[in-house]
Amino acid sequence: MDNKLDRYRFPKTLSEQSRFFGMPVDEAIPVLLLVGWGLMSQKNLFGIISAAVVWFVIRSAKRGKGSMWLYNLMYWYLPWLNSKTVFKILPDSSFRQWIK
Repeated sequence: MDNKLDRYRFPKTLSEQSRFFGMPVDEAIPVLLLVGWGLMSQKNLFGIISAAVVWFVIRSAKRGKGSMWLYNLMYWYLPWLNSKTVFKILPDSSFRQWIK
């Protein structure tokens, strides 16, 4: 009976994204890295506070925009950071050509 009902289960929205600890992936990765760094370097309070500040900055920058907005911002302004990791098919954004 449960397998038949699983076919009709939908997320709240069609564009619902996966989450870690209640945060979207693009917010959770920097926060988890900073908390992990704080725990490993014996600077627990500093790691938690810096993770909270980074989370707040990312959240306020994304207000009203989706997660892909942050990826697009990284693509155009930090091409060396994610040229082959996130956007594998697209060319590097530092090679811009004007079409006449």
